[in-house]
Amino acid sequence: MQENIENLMLEEHKRIINIIREFESIADNDLVLAKEKFSRFKWNLEKHFFVEEKAIFSILDKIKDKEVSDIFDLMYEHGSIIELINNIEVGLNRGMMPNLSGLRIILVRHVDFENEVFYPQLNQLLSPEKKQEIIERIKEVIRG
Repeated sequence: MQENIENLMLEEHKRIINIIREFESIADNDLVLAKEKFSRFKWNLEKHFFVEEKAIFSILDKIKDKEVSDIFDLMYEHGSIIELINNIEVGLNRGMMPNLSGLRIILVRHVDFENEVFYPQLNQLLSPEKKQEIIERIKEVIRG
């Protein structure tokens, strides 16, 4: 797979979806393990949002109004997703197994928009130098 912003973020989305699937597969069986898996999911999702907001959104310049609007929408969704995550975590800490359907709906919509619209647009709009700068920042955060 060619190393570009789209592919790096697609890999990242797949990884996060796999972590939540791990959580769902054990959630009904073991509350302690469910809390551990959910904590891992939350950490990785927060790190993912950090990558998007700090490594990508914050260094975009000379973009059109549409992309600025998209960035604000994506950041608003990040906040909504984190709020859902925090509510689920509170429930888990009280011994309640969560219903993840609402979270799954917003995550799928969010990921689909990024994969199908936002990142392909960036690939077309950005200079090779700007793309490389973003790629290096992404790799620094997600790969250490």
